[in-house]
Amino acid sequence: MIKWKKTTDLDARSFFKSWQSYTVLVLAVGAMTFFGVCHPDQQGGLVLPTGQVARVDGTDIGSMEFRRAHIRMSNQMQQQYRENFDPVALGLSAQVVDSLVGELVLYKEATRNGLWAADAEIEKLILEGEYFKGEKGSFDPELLNRYLRSQGHTEASLTEELRRNIISNKLRNLVTSTYRSSNRLAEIDYLLNQTKLNVEFLRVDPNAVQVTIAAADVEKFLKEGGEEKVKEYFEKNKSEFEQEQKVKARHILIAYKEARTAAGEALKRTKDDAKALAGKVLGEVKANPNNFAKLAETYTDEPVGKSRGGDLGFFRKNQMAPEFANAAFALKPGEISDVVETPFGFHIIRVDAVQEAKSVSLDQARNEIAQKLLARDRKPEILAEKVKALLAAVKAGGGDAEMKDLNVSWKETGDFALGASVIPGGLGSDKSLRQAIAQLKKPGDFAADPLVVNGSSYVLRLKTRTDADLSKLDEKQRETMSESSRFMEAFGLYSALTSDIRKRYEDGKKIYKNSDFLNYDTKLRGPGAS
Repeated sequence: MIKWKKTTDLDARSFFKSWQSYTVLVLAVGAMTFFGVCHPDQQGGLVLPTGQVARVDGTDIGSMEFRRAHIRMSNQMQQQYRENFDPVALGLSAQVVDSLVGELVLYKEATRNGLWAADAEIEKLILEGEYFKGEKGSFDPELLNRYLRSQGHTEASLTEELRRNIISNKLRNLVTSTYRSSNRLAEIDYLLNQTKLNVEFLRVDPNAVQVTIAAADVEKFLKEGGEEKVKEYFEKNKSEFEQEQKVKARHILIAYKEARTAAGEALKRTKDDAKALAGKVLGEVKANPNNFAKLAETYTDEPVGKSRGGDLGFFRKNQMAPEFANAAFALKPGEISDVVETPFGFHIIRVDAVQEAKSVSLDQARNEIAQKLLARDRKPEILAEKVKALLAAVKAGGGDAEMKDLNVSWKETGDFALGASVIPGGLGSDKSLRQAIAQLKKPGDFAADPLVVNGSSYVLRLKTRTDADLSKLDEKQRETMSESSRFMEAFGLYSALTSDIRKRYEDGKKIYKNSDFLNYDTKLRGPGAS
């Protein structure tokens, strides 16, 4: 095992200057956001499935790898989609599994082709990178240990993770370094970056359409083969019908320097200071309980809580530290706790909802399941018809009634570059959406058809477009952008290569994925959960 001793023959900073930084270290260290009230084998207040996440050519991907990747990707998507963030609609857990499989495939292929990372390279990355430097500007082992604890890492698992990233990075550099630059590509790049658009859009949530199923339709469905489908659904989703009591709560965490997973400002705070601050915050909460979310954003020491207003979602009693759980489960909806002390610091808890324990038999659930299956099958067609009618109405200069029916209003992206990989306003990075936007030439132009992205339907209309002036591209800019274009083209080559490698592994039946992890977010969203 690496002992993180000083080495002298490598320049670790050069690793971070490469086009693909080591994302595990950059993102994970900058986002030690594992919820302060959870046990180490839990994810955001929810228990992880058992077993291996996936297997690639005999090598397993473990649940702790999934947990770390899920937190990182969840944080990224929250920043990208903001109020439109929905892990189920976005297929978050499936994307996490797919990403982990892709990384392992790449690593295995790189090592097969003779690429390797020496222990000295990993040591240098840890010791001389910026991420574990203390106040004196030198490596601080306590920062490393705190990171290991918060992420459920051992030195061995962190070493392996970094080794894989270094080796994969070497393969990327090997491929991309063979590409040459092009002046024409530089011009195209300039046009893509300097052409600015502002797009108006209507986003129709799939839940905006409520499908009502008549009792006669349910009876007919069950008689015509639906009974087996109902039984199959019941067997695959038993957790939906057998649930322990859950509460949905928000909390404000006030930590201190000796508390578990303390970071940031909390490291400057004594326990007495933290207790006094928690009392002050409790007074503000009691004075204005409806302002709890805003106060959580201001005061909580839990990073994810700052962006979610302290929201923990629904959780079972055994998923939290005992002191926290006992206090939360003693509250009724709308009630606020006194200051609660746990090993993570001092908490103020507000319970928003309670799901009582329940156990429902197949006979009791039969009609409800049949209604759900029928509604699920019919909803896409009904939704598509309504969105198509909406597009036709707004194109004709109306649409008020259709917009009201679907509970939508016009929003806009704000100015962005034609070549942007992510469209602002929560539209995201879907390729079909970006292609449709690129076709809009004049203000008032509509995308020809509604677009469906991650379950939501979009009607697009161009508000403004300012095309780039190629005559303003000087030689210095041309040279810089030519190099940038070289990288982008090389990245395309690299992506095609990795896709071919992945397909070879899939065709060879060398990849297995655990469906419990693929459907992780869906399975843990019980009725009424958010």
